[in-house]
Amino acid sequence: SIEHLEAFSQELAAGRELYMGKEIGRFNREITFNGVSFGYQKHTVLKDISFSIYKNETVALVGESGSGKSTLVNMISGLLNAGTGQICIDGADLLDMDVRDFRSRIGYITQEPVIFNDTVYNNVTLWSVRTAENLSRFEDACKRAAIWDFVLSAPNGLNTELGNAGINLSGGQRQRISIARELYKEVDLLILDEATSALDSSTEQLIQKSMEALKGKVTLIVIAHRLSTIKQADRIVLLKKGEIMQIDGFSELVASNGAFKTMVEQQVI
Repeated sequence: SIEHLEAFSQELAAGRELYMGKEIGRFNREITFNGVSFGYQKHTVLKDISFSIYKNETVALVGESGSGKSTLVNMISGLLNAGTGQICIDGADLLDMDVRDFRSRIGYITQEPVIFNDTVYNNVTLWSVRTAENLSRFEDACKRAAIWDFVLSAPNGLNTELGNAGINLSGGQRQRISIARELYKEVDLLILDEATSALDSSTEQLIQKSMEALKGKVTLIVIAHRLSTIKQADRIVLLKKGEIMQIDGFSELVASNGAFKTMVEQQVI
C-alpha cells in the first residue's frame, strides 16, 4: 500500500539515532551474514543466520508468516541491528558504517506502485532538472526497467502524461515505472515485496516479467509468496522459525526432496 511504501521510505530516510560511521562507497561484492541472531525479549526471530547475497544476484526469501523474512530484510537495510553475529558489506561491518549512506541506495518496490499525475520523466526522476546527465540516467533507468520502448512509442515521449494514479498505464507499465524510479536513484539493492500470496494470474505474470528484466542487472531481494517469482531467483532461502532450512536454486531444492519440495507440492508459499 501507499502507506506501507511511505512508512518504509521514512524509516530508510531516518537515521539520526545512528552515529556517523564511515561511508562505504558502492556495494561491489557481497552482503554477508555471519552467525546473526535477533530477538525481542525472550522471543527468537532469527537464529544463527549465515549466508551471503552477491552483487547482481536475485535472492528469494521464502517461509511461512513469522519465519523471519521481513526481519532479515530490515537488518539488511540497517533498520535493525544484529543481536549477535555480524552483518558485513564487502567485508566491512555494517555497524562501523554510515548506515544512512547505505540506506540511501536501497530501493523498495511494492505491488501497488505510486504513480503521480504528471509526465513519465517526472514520475521516474521525481522532478529532477533536465540536465544532460539526468536525461542519460533517465534513459538508462527506463531501459533497465524494460519501459524504454513505452517511452519511445508514447505520444509525447518523456513528456507523456500518465494520468491520476497512472490511469493511462497498464498494470505492468505502472510497476515498471516504479522500478525505473528506484533505478534512477542508482540504488545498489532492490527489495521487492509481493505483499500477499492472494495474487491474480495477471499480477503474477507482471512480477515474473519484472524479475526477468532485472535479473543480473541489480541485486534483488524478493520477499516471496508465489512460485512464479521464486522460479526466477538465482537462489532461494527457505526460513522456518527464524532458521535457514535450505538454500539453493529452485530446481536443486525440488530435487533434494526436502522441506521446499513439500511446500511446492502443497503450493504453500
